[in-house]
Amino acid sequence: MASKEASETARRKQLLGTNVADAPSIPEAHLARLLDSKRLAALIATGLMDGEPEEAFDRLTRLAARWLKVPVAAISLVDDHRQFFKSAVGLDEPWATRRETPLTHSFCQYATTSQKPLVVCDAREHPWLSENLAVQDLDVVAYAGIPLVTSDEESLGSFCVADTTPRTWTEDEINMLYDLAS
Repeated sequence: MASKEASETARRKQLLGTNVADAPSIPEAHLARLLDSKRLAALIATGLMDGEPEEAFDRLTRLAARWLKVPVAAISLVDDHRQFFKSAVGLDEPWATRRETPLTHSFCQYATTSQKPLVVCDAREHPWLSENLAVQDLDVVAYAGIPLVTSDEESLGSFCVADTTPRTWTEDEINMLYDLAS
């Protein structure tokens, strides 16, 4: 049993980062949902992972960035070890060219696994996001992400926006994200 626990702890640290994996308030079922084979199969079945950029998705992220006056908007698809940006505006290099980050740099994974919006005013003060490398390396401070959920209730990723300064998201802004994510 101790070996299984050690293995799970090692996998958690590998995926989420050492500091984040040790945070006590990360949702308990997060890792199980992240690695869920049915969720991952649904994601693969879409054919969207690693695909070329598509104007329809790019238009949505451009609209989100413009309407919400944020530097970053993305459609993020989350698999078992990374988030792939089907579309993104405002990312700095090397992320813009790579179109992905490891999960150590992902807030979207939490909206994905909880199947609930993740709305953060200041990630630097959040109990477990403060240690996420997106804060340090991507300068994410404020974040709002709406999960992208299939008709079979499988969560594939997040339609999200981010800002480099603290921000209180309004109900209208969150509703706009819902509309764009639909």
